[in-house]
Amino acid sequence: MSSFKYRLLISPILILSLYSHATDLDLLQKNSLSDQQQSEQAQQAINELDDQKLALIKQVEALESEAQSLEVYNQYVARLIADQSTEKLSLNTQITSVAETRQGLVPLMLSMLETLASFIELDAPFLLDERKDRLLRLQAMMDKADVSDAEKFRRILTAYHIEAEYGNKMGEYQASLTVDEQPRTVNYFYLGRVVFVAVSLDSKHVWLWDRGNHDWRKVDSGYARDINKAIRIAQKTDIPALLKLPLLSEVN
Repeated sequence: MSSFKYRLLISPILILSLYSHATDLDLLQKNSLSDQQQSEQAQQAINELDDQKLALIKQVEALESEAQSLEVYNQYVARLIADQSTEKLSLNTQITSVAETRQGLVPLMLSMLETLASFIELDAPFLLDERKDRLLRLQAMMDKADVSDAEKFRRILTAYHIEAEYGNKMGEYQASLTVDEQPRTVNYFYLGRVVFVAVSLDSKHVWLWDRGNHDWRKVDSGYARDINKAIRIAQKTDIPALLKLPLLSEVN
């Protein structure tokens, strides 16, 4: 009987011991879970730090690349500024040169017009009205403020070019001719500066410009046929052909 009671007394102690052991186990499990969570959090923190480190490395690399690009650009700008300084110096020199050129350009153009006037006066008087009118327009142009010096010079050079081309052209026109104080209408023909003749409308009279005497001289009317053919060739109404035309050297 007493033995049975003893066993009953020891059972609660055993139960209490088992409960205590279970509690320790739960606590151990909880501590283990907490350690695992802490470990995971620590690992997550480490991963985040690694990500931040990689991001910082990329930023540093990007900044280094940008710094290199800026250095290259700065070198380019430095060269550009140096070139601009050289160009500015060159432009200043050119501006000074242009100013000096302009000072000498106007006297040059006036001299060219005087030379052109003398040339027309001494040359054979073909297309005389046209050439004198061109000269008068150029002379009037020199006093116009709305025409630049460059444009004035261009027009004068054009007039010289036209005069030069007359030496390689042939042409014809009809106009008045005064011989022995008697005006009459004639047909003119010129071939460069080699031949300048006039033939009456009835082909009975032929005149040759005499450069030596600066006057018209009458020549053999037999030239009229070839002169009239030359006029038709100049008009492009006849085909080119060999012609006998009076030259100054043929006149006695």
